[in-house]
Amino acid sequence: MKSNSAFLFLLVLTMMFCCLSFDTLQAQELSVTEQSKHAIGAAAGFTTGYGLSYRYTPGKWGLQATFAPFADEYETQISSGLTFMYYLRKLKFVNFYLYQGNHFFYERVNYPDYFNETKQWNNGVGMGFEFILFERVSVNLMTGFGAYDSFKKFNMTGETALYFKL
Repeated sequence: MKSNSAFLFLLVLTMMFCCLSFDTLQAQELSVTEQSKHAIGAAAGFTTGYGLSYRYTPGKWGLQATFAPFADEYETQISSGLTFMYYLRKLKFVNFYLYQGNHFFYERVNYPDYFNETKQWNNGVGMGFEFILFERVSVNLMTGFGAYDSFKKFNMTGETALYFKL
């Protein structure tokens, strides 16, 4: 638990540093037509879901869908996420946005002597940074506040993603 708290604390500090460092980046605004609207990749987050991901950003508003199914003889696990984003600032090498994430998690374990089924919703709100590494590759880091296990628990959250812009 302490290592998770330390990780989230470091993530928040890093994002705060990046916010303060906007002036050192090239503050050259990009028009919507200069950016790709579609991206595919992989995402992992407590409130945004984990798995293969698709992102659509036609303008200031964006949408991210994430999905990962797993099944074998005894276990089934499905993670699906839908995240809404609002871009506050789009620069040449970094974008800053607010997000609202929705993650549905389903797990069924069915061994001969044990059965368990879990269905839960995780929801979160926060801020995120999209770091543009290459012309078509970006890394996203997000942090915020989450409601877990269908609003039974509340805590900080951290999310990440790697995208290739089409």
